[in-house]
Amino acid sequence: MSQLIIPGDNLTISDSKELVIGPGIHVTPITKEIIPVHSGILQQANNALHIESNSRRYIPSNNDYVIGLVTGVFGDNFRVSLSNFSFPVSLSAMAFPNATKKNRPNLKIGNLIYARVSNASPEVDVEIECIDPTTGKDGGFGLLEGGYVFDVSLSFARSLLFDVNHTLLNLLVKKCKFELAIGLNGKIWIKADDLKYTLALAKSIEKAQLVYSGEFNKVINSAFSELGL
Repeated sequence: MSQLIIPGDNLTISDSKELVIGPGIHVTPITKEIIPVHSGILQQANNALHIESNSRRYIPSNNDYVIGLVTGVFGDNFRVSLSNFSFPVSLSAMAFPNATKKNRPNLKIGNLIYARVSNASPEVDVEIECIDPTTGKDGGFGLLEGGYVFDVSLSFARSLLFDVNHTLLNLLVKKCKFELAIGLNGKIWIKADDLKYTLALAKSIEKAQLVYSGEFNKVINSAFSELGL
């Protein structure tokens, strides 16, 4: 399913049961009406629905995976920045696996976290959580320690996250082992055992978004050779 959509269009969905709503689409809390809020190409694969666009400004949507920077601590809540020049979002100290009043995460200002947008309703502050709602476990979310974080375009971040067989990632794993977190807010965190490898991986991804997939190998080899690897 692929069609051009602008905000306000009526969306005709063949099967709305158990539908996973992605970027560019809002579901009204009361009527459960599905409304496009971005212009772009409507994409539906299996039970996932989102609008693909070239927007440079990130707008949170429910179930988005994001990388954020802790900017403040207020009582039982943390304030987290998802992008520059945007309002911070809220992260409850209870939004972690096994969190209690006595056993709460010890996040500090300046920490990086990987989280999921749990509530992006325009009527209230955006909320994120570091827990997988299907299992109740961390699911890979939580504090990101060490490593290196950098920005990519929103569309490139989406392609890396949603394409499990992305050519670039398949080529990078042949170079070295690494940990990776991809945020739909255009941020990527990466960590290898050695700092040089971490920087080479980051440089490869940054440059790869500017070329065709056929040039990925050339970009990767260049980035690694520049660092003597």
